[in-house]
Amino acid sequence: MQETNRHKFIFEYDGTHFSGWQRQPDERTVQGVIEGAFSTLFQKEIKIAGQGRTDAGVHATGQAAHADLPVRFEEYRILHAMKGLLPNDVALLKAEKISPGFHARFDAVSRSYTYRLLERPSPLNRHFTWIYHGTLREDLLNESADKITGTHDFINFCIPSGDEYQTTECTITESFWEKAGEVLVYRIKGNRFLRHMVRRIVGTMVRVSEGKLRLDQFEKLLSGPESVQKGHTAPARGLVLESVEY
Repeated sequence: MQETNRHKFIFEYDGTHFSGWQRQPDERTVQGVIEGAFSTLFQKEIKIAGQGRTDAGVHATGQAAHADLPVRFEEYRILHAMKGLLPNDVALLKAEKISPGFHARFDAVSRSYTYRLLERPSPLNRHFTWIYHGTLREDLLNESADKITGTHDFINFCIPSGDEYQTTECTITESFWEKAGEVLVYRIKGNRFLRHMVRRIVGTMVRVSEGKLRLDQFEKLLSGPESVQKGHTAPARGLVLESVEY
């Protein structure tokens, strides 16, 4: 059996033309493209495991993953080779040998996301920002964001996995809006995130800002139990996985 080393990777990608991170038959996915590039480099099938999934259209500047690679190339050669093997909407930023027991998903202690929102048309931002046609109340966005911090059951802000044993409780340590020039940026950090969770949080905060949902109704969605009326989902293109901490 060929000797292997476990490696940890950090990837950046533009999710616009991907059907999400997770490998799917007959779909272009980030995981599938990366595995194809590694398999070409090592002339054998290589499987990678990510820290988690991102939905179709979601981007990343710090997606973590791991894989067991044949002992053949140093890290700098892997980085150089992948520049030519990956398409221009995916980049391998870092590669390092790590202990055999490391797992990109189960060893992660926190994840950080940003969501970008702009209140005017912008051709240069359209793939990475929610172009919002209207005027938002930043005070209500921030009041809503404050409610997110802490431990909550996010059953009303996700698509449940269907696994009855998987909890929908998450602990959020950062949740706030800030201005970056004209762009409104929402920052959120937590121990774990559920499918569509950040997008539903953002979309529902925007509903509060629009006056279509009261703050007490927003809080009720956070306190559970599961409601017939779920959170509103923001477009995928504004969301970026920024980093994963171990």
